[in-house]
Amino acid sequence: MKNPVSTFRRLAFGAALALAASPAARAQRLGLEPRIDSLLKAMSTEEKLAQLTKNSFMTTPDNTRLRIPGFVMDDGPHGVRFEKATAWPTGMGLVSTWHRGLAEQVGQAMGEEFWAFGKQQQLGPCIDLTQDPRGGRSAESGGEDPYLIGQLQSRVAFGIQKTPAMATVKHFMIEGKQATRHTRNELFTDRGVMEHYGYNFRTVVQEGAVLSVMSAYNLINGEHAAESPYLLNTVLRERWGFPFYVVSDWDAVHDTKKAIMAGNDVCMGSDDYLKDLPGLVASGAVPMTAIDAAVRNVLRTKIMAGLLDYYPKGSKADANTPAHTKLNQQAARESIILLKNAGNILPLKKASVKRIALIGPNADKGNLNCFGSSETTPPYAVSLKQGLETKLGVDKISFAKGCDMNSADTTGFKLARELARKADVVIFAAGLDSTQEGEAYNSGHDRANNSATLPGQQQALIMALAKANPNVVVVVQSGGVCAMHESLPRMKGLVYSFYAGQEAGTALADVLLGDYNPAGRMAVSMPTGDSQLPAWGDDLRDANGVGYRYYDKKGMKPEVAFGAGLSYTTFQYSNLQAPKAPVAAGAPVTISVDVTNTGAVAGDEVVQLYVSDKSSKLDMPVKQLKGFERINLAPKQKKTVTFTLSAEDFYFWNEQTKAYEVHPGAYAFKVGSASDKLPLGGALTLQAATAKPDLKVTQVFTMPRFPKPGQAVTFYAMVKNMGTAPVPTGSKLGVNFTIDKAKVGSLQGLQQPLLPGQARLLAATTNNWKPTASGTFTVGAVVDGTNAIAEWLESNNSFSRPLRVY
Repeated sequence: MKNPVSTFRRLAFGAALALAASPAARAQRLGLEPRIDSLLKAMSTEEKLAQLTKNSFMTTPDNTRLRIPGFVMDDGPHGVRFEKATAWPTGMGLVSTWHRGLAEQVGQAMGEEFWAFGKQQQLGPCIDLTQDPRGGRSAESGGEDPYLIGQLQSRVAFGIQKTPAMATVKHFMIEGKQATRHTRNELFTDRGVMEHYGYNFRTVVQEGAVLSVMSAYNLINGEHAAESPYLLNTVLRERWGFPFYVVSDWDAVHDTKKAIMAGNDVCMGSDDYLKDLPGLVASGAVPMTAIDAAVRNVLRTKIMAGLLDYYPKGSKADANTPAHTKLNQQAARESIILLKNAGNILPLKKASVKRIALIGPNADKGNLNCFGSSETTPPYAVSLKQGLETKLGVDKISFAKGCDMNSADTTGFKLARELARKADVVIFAAGLDSTQEGEAYNSGHDRANNSATLPGQQQALIMALAKANPNVVVVVQSGGVCAMHESLPRMKGLVYSFYAGQEAGTALADVLLGDYNPAGRMAVSMPTGDSQLPAWGDDLRDANGVGYRYYDKKGMKPEVAFGAGLSYTTFQYSNLQAPKAPVAAGAPVTISVDVTNTGAVAGDEVVQLYVSDKSSKLDMPVKQLKGFERINLAPKQKKTVTFTLSAEDFYFWNEQTKAYEVHPGAYAFKVGSASDKLPLGGALTLQAATAKPDLKVTQVFTMPRFPKPGQAVTFYAMVKNMGTAPVPTGSKLGVNFTIDKAKVGSLQGLQQPLLPGQARLLAATTNNWKPTASGTFTVGAVVDGTNAIAEWLESNNSFSRPLRVY
């Protein structure tokens, strides 16, 4: 077809766009939806279809006539793929920090770098649930627990969108075994999607207020994810309230009609929409209403992302900055997990250690990662060898590879043993790299040895080294967790690092030498071996899910439990406080515990709360993570950690009523430092009560996103209901918008109900703010500030963030 859309990029006309006398500029003076209506009315069918197709590998077309820019995208979830940009810890590494605030900082820094390189859409974060450690993209995932993933990755997405970049959560739903990723038919129950396998997506979509979702390759209950109306319309849009656009993974669309009708707005990686949509529309097989709905989602996203108005241009000077390097080092440090420390072999004493034998296939490698679209090319990368040599000097380090990553060759054992005998301590650098795990295209694949165990001769060499020198410390770097059942008893120390980015070597040296006290925690369980893993099949209809839930149900003890991790100090838990009387089902539940650093050095502790439903007639997990907090304590210092659980922390999905509900009945809870170390606990009773909503603002958007002095600004709030009752249409719900605490806009009443577990983008119906000068202001929103609606909690209704006027 004739394409009226040029390929010149958005930045060329961004600064002049707000002042142009074009249909887009005239539409800007309207509210969001009227502005979209005006643009749709002005567009030809060809122009509408062009909004839904690719232009190049990572872009969609610009519309020059209406001045509607296309999207400029780039991978990936932990750094800009096609530029010399900072390589951050992978998803598994960052989630291993269990640190929400750090995750948001990393998200913001990544967003700054995407913007710096002219990419206004980051194809990340990846929030897939780790089904099996042998999966090739385990490094990109967020571990085995949907609550943990949701809590950390929602902050990453929020941080990305604190910059001019937009986040894209992927892969909805679910990236698993790579060998069959295009044909794999995952079987789910509705309840399984709503409670477990989709929980992480609902959290990130709502709490992170993400502007884009990427559909996955696999099939769900017989339908390709990119062609599933159940996933994309029923779950994502109707039940969860996602208002923005869905983009396919590259070449994930197989049937254009099914995809566009299901709600997959933009097709990337293939020309399917470009070739098929004109004929489908002309024949009436795809109605114009479906096209308009998809274009509306795209335009709503572009407007809220700021692309149709003034959009500030980034600078490459804002990438790879000293501030980003410092943050990257801290993120790498906080991700590192100490799993064994027999005889307190760690930290190594710099003064007394005269020689270290550094052995292993990962000793001199930097920026380890799985193969695929998440790979990064940083300006530099620090290996473990470089990190140790920088701190101790080259003369103290004797290095030999010893063995390959995954080979039967043992010819290097002899030299490795000789170095070990002459050393005070042996550090064995084990693990995986991009040749052993990755995304399934070109050379990528699932775990190369088809096993969760450490591949090749690595365990054999560890045991051989331990015979030559008993002081063996193993450092593992990998994406998917590696089992080491045979060699674990022979090592004195075990440090685990899920690919920690370009500063991994610096961070590992800091931990090994005591310059940083490790406090990372396992985001996945380590099995004793393959025999402990469930069958790697397609049937995911078990409500208990994967990981520690599976082990609990089967009564099995993994080698290392979910949430595990040690420190160079010790902690004591005491004074557990929780409600003794029954609590209304849906009301906030507060549980607190005192934690004391009983050791001699400062350190972080990750306090974890697990909850069990004891009276449900449904098949429920033995326990579920429902709270955590990473705290820092000086020696002998004590802190009180308080968890407040809302109704949504007790949600189950009622497949008969098709609604999130809370079971009245008996519950148990436990608190501790890992899923298998929970020294304190108690009982809790939830009693039936009149249902109430619980409203929370998760984000405030403005139009334009980047206003200039003299421009009229309209306001929009993402409001979430995490209670037990809907807010009906026509209710007295109000939202007030403020600039520097002065009211500048409001809305009253709902045009659609707001259901439990749902979020909606609500638009102010009155707006009266025009900035008179450049500067940074505080934009805020308060939902139900007059308490016109009875809620479970009235103190969580406000939100604010900085707003820059250019």
